[in-house]
Amino acid sequence: MMSSNCRKTFRVMLAAAAGVMVMATADIREAAAKVDSVAALLPKSIQEAGVLRIAIPDVGKPLAYKEGAELKGMDPDLAQAVAGVLGLKAELSLIPFAAALTGLQSNKFDVSYGEFYVTAERLKVADFVTNWQDYSSFLVVKSKGYAPTALADVCGHIVGAMAGSAELETLKGAAAKCAGNAATVSAFPSVSNAILALNSGRVDGVLINRGGAQEAIHLDGTLSASGEIGGGPTATAVARTENSAKLLEAIKAAYDHLIQSGEYAKILEKNDTAYGAAKTAVIYKEGSTPPKYGF
Repeated sequence: MMSSNCRKTFRVMLAAAAGVMVMATADIREAAAKVDSVAALLPKSIQEAGVLRIAIPDVGKPLAYKEGAELKGMDPDLAQAVAGVLGLKAELSLIPFAAALTGLQSNKFDVSYGEFYVTAERLKVADFVTNWQDYSSFLVVKSKGYAPTALADVCGHIVGAMAGSAELETLKGAAAKCAGNAATVSAFPSVSNAILALNSGRVDGVLINRGGAQEAIHLDGTLSASGEIGGGPTATAVARTENSAKLLEAIKAAYDHLIQSGEYAKILEKNDTAYGAAKTAVIYKEGSTPPKYGF
């Protein structure tokens, strides 16, 4: 996604500009057909409203990015498909990743995408339905010779990740274990900002999801992904309200229908994210034991 040419970098990064909420009214992708048995699982208030308010965190290609007035990527494609199965209009908002869970808590959104790892901390404020699998890699500039393959390799370096992400907490934990060879950890509002810092030499490596790293490398061969850090199921976050129980079941049923019908596989293949395909959706809510990740 990046190059040493600043103008090229800036042009690419416009696709995922940070900190701006954008209503995706120009999105014209075809929605999946309504499935009455799945739509019937929805809470009555959402059925009557006819709209599913969906946050799409700004995580860049191939997951969520702007192209002109249109919001593209795996996340908006899945969001539209889920809403279609539920017989609802998808109201998509592009937001910073760090604002996703607070947006659910303040009732701005019903659900949020963003490839959330399901953690005990996050289960305190929201519920989740798994829909994909991912792991993280360090995105680095090949010519600089820094190719970390394990978390211990951050010692003595400046590294970064997105604010509010599991990768950021992972880096902080790794940095705390560096003895006599400190690591500096920087937080960025979006992947695009983090990668701009990487290209300008302000950080040595950026820990991001493998899909984001893959897209960057496709667009700029001077970059490389190093290591497989963590990994496991990722999820759609669902606002914890009086509607939670029914909405969770409806979202899960919508994902399972898309998986079984083959529409899910088509969406992932279109977005070059088939490496993370899930076989079924799983609900995690307050009191659930979260999945184990390899952090």
